[in-house]
Amino acid sequence: MSLNMGKRAILKKTAQAGSATFVSRILGIVREFLFVRFLGVSALSDAFLVAFKIPMFLRKIFAEGALSAAAVPMFVKKIKEGKRDEANGLMTTSFLFFEGLVFILCLCVFFFTQSVIKIVAPGFSAEQISYAVPFLQILFPLIFFISSSALLAAALQAVNHFFVPAFAPALLNISIISTLLFCFKFNLDPYWLCFGALFGGLLIFLSHIIVYFGYNFKFGTISSQAYQDFKFILRKFVFCLVGIGIVEINLFIDTIIGSYLPEGSVTLLHYGGRFMSIPLGIFAVSFSNVLLSHFSRISLYAPSRLKFYLLEVTKFTTFIIVPAVLFLFFTSEKIFSMIMFGKNIGPEKVFIAKWILIIYCMGLVFFALNKILLNIFYSLKDTFTPTIALGISTIVNLFGNIVGMYFWGIYGLPGSTVLSGIVLTFLNFYLLKTKYNITFYSANYFNFLGRFLIQILFVCGFALIAYFSFLNLFKESNWYLFFTVKWGYWLLVFAITVLSYLFIIMGRKIFGLKLYFLSK
Repeated sequence: MSLNMGKRAILKKTAQAGSATFVSRILGIVREFLFVRFLGVSALSDAFLVAFKIPMFLRKIFAEGALSAAAVPMFVKKIKEGKRDEANGLMTTSFLFFEGLVFILCLCVFFFTQSVIKIVAPGFSAEQISYAVPFLQILFPLIFFISSSALLAAALQAVNHFFVPAFAPALLNISIISTLLFCFKFNLDPYWLCFGALFGGLLIFLSHIIVYFGYNFKFGTISSQAYQDFKFILRKFVFCLVGIGIVEINLFIDTIIGSYLPEGSVTLLHYGGRFMSIPLGIFAVSFSNVLLSHFSRISLYAPSRLKFYLLEVTKFTTFIIVPAVLFLFFTSEKIFSMIMFGKNIGPEKVFIAKWILIIYCMGLVFFALNKILLNIFYSLKDTFTPTIALGISTIVNLFGNIVGMYFWGIYGLPGSTVLSGIVLTFLNFYLLKTKYNITFYSANYFNFLGRFLIQILFVCGFALIAYFSFLNLFKESNWYLFFTVKWGYWLLVFAITVLSYLFIIMGRKIFGLKLYFLSK
């Protein structure tokens, strides 16, 4: 079986992973919809979300992010060289070390839970802390199942299997949604949500271990070679631990600073960031995960080719993400007034959540690019350089949060996250050029961007004309309310959006847009 991938294979694998992520994100919306109705926007919801964010943050940084970035290139090398026995031994060594470390971490969090909550949410009231402590004690072992799965996923990605790792969050959401429905039906307390999430983690682990053995991987002997390979991964992991996931780190900083704001603010920040992360997860995470293994192979036999890919992935990311940003801009108010909050939450909180989402979306292209740019460094087995860049951008975010909260309140927090994401993007481009001579062909990109923006303006103009013309047809009838404040609104908007996106894709040649990943 050939492990090399052309552009069609990359898109196919991205589509497979993206479809699984899409299912997960839809289930995530359902989950958040039920969360709001079960927990409200209150001290209780703030407490639960902070307790839930801690293992989820560690999942994205410690497990899926850092472990994958550190381990995938090594597993790719072993599989490419036909040394599967060494890969098996490396898995055993890594598994025992990392899961032993996670087990100790679980014990520490269990016995010092209140201190952890005070560190993560220093502005919480006594009431919020009293809610959060038992939540975290139940939820934190979730990281044990997910970090185990992340290690197994590194081996699966080395043989170009991305579906099960991408579908893992969907399993977690299914378990939580099922638990929420039981809570509604039997009037159960929120602690059951924690056990539902824990069960979802177990399902994720079982799915990974089954597929791992299905690809003829095993847990091998811990040899001296496995030990040497593990030391290499461990060195990379230490830097990856700091250097991965700018969005997750900065969103978590937003939560810490946001704990000083009035009750419910952490919840509103969570929901704003949640909807921003939908296109980020469906496209950027899936695309970057597929590219990590692909870039790891290119760096072994044709590293100069990375210059070409740097330009093309930047163009392709812009082409995919910008329309999604415009869609979220247009629908932001309806997302919260119709889907998330409904009549349960007042219009003032709908207004706040809407603008939090809009501000986050202003940095969406940069957030997406950063995930891919970081993987270029990791494919070159360099984890130190992006760590420096991330450290600078995180400092920008931290000071931006403090200053932004002082002048603009809650809106300053997403604003500083966007600023730090932009800073990180430019730092990554600069460091790739100066350290590896991987040049970004900016003239080619801005030529593409100018043509693309003309196309976007043209399409948006026709989309708005179609939208308001359609509404005008029903202005004097009862259907007008159906298409403006009821579910007919989404039927209309999605129909126009799909047609607009098809025109963007099919009409790209009219505007002279050349995209490697969409060319024949």
